[in-house]
Amino acid sequence: MAFTRIFRSSLLIALVALFSLPAFARIGVRQTSDNGTGGNIDQWMLLGRSVVIPLSANGKSVKATREILCPNQDRPQAPGTCPSGDYLFIFQIQSTSSNVSVNIGKLQGFVKVDGDGGSYGVMICDDTLNDQELCTNDPNDPNFSNISGITFQVKSKTSVSFVVPSFPNFPVGSNPPAEGQGLTFFVKTHQNPALGIAYPSLGIN
Repeated sequence: MAFTRIFRSSLLIALVALFSLPAFARIGVRQTSDNGTGGNIDQWMLLGRSVVIPLSANGKSVKATREILCPNQDRPQAPGTCPSGDYLFIFQIQSTSSNVSVNIGKLQGFVKVDGDGGSYGVMICDDTLNDQELCTNDPNDPNFSNISGITFQVKSKTSVSFVVPSFPNFPVGSNPPAEGQGLTFFVKTHQNPALGIAYPSLGIN
């Protein structure tokens, strides 16, 4: 009887742990204010938002917008580059498709750093300090449950992907069109500052 009780208790603990995994496995986030404030945009905005780019593959389609920042706010030191070599590439995606892999390739100097404030994840709007860059506006979800199902994969030294089971219908940012609308990913790289910027590629499947 004692063995049976111990077995059942162990099984219950294992099941609780299993169903709790998604909450702990959430993809990292970064706030817009981590890159600078709205009042000093000239220090961190390297390349402003692009026009909307339509992408499609395997019956899936998305609309994407891009932006490039200097996360160390060093742009004024050498306009047109981030002299430190640190670059933050932002991709804002809208879609009604399911199970989409957002593929970012041709990366130089990417090192996977997990967790909030790491080298990849979802950019979250922080309107009180910075409402001037593309970001995900999700004010009613402080626990980030809307992004809990997203996974990240390093496919090679120069290629990564965000896998999205379904795209939440995020509201428009409070300062359109600067903040845009949609799920906003970021990837941080370190490149040789003596060389030109290596622009990553973007695709889906």
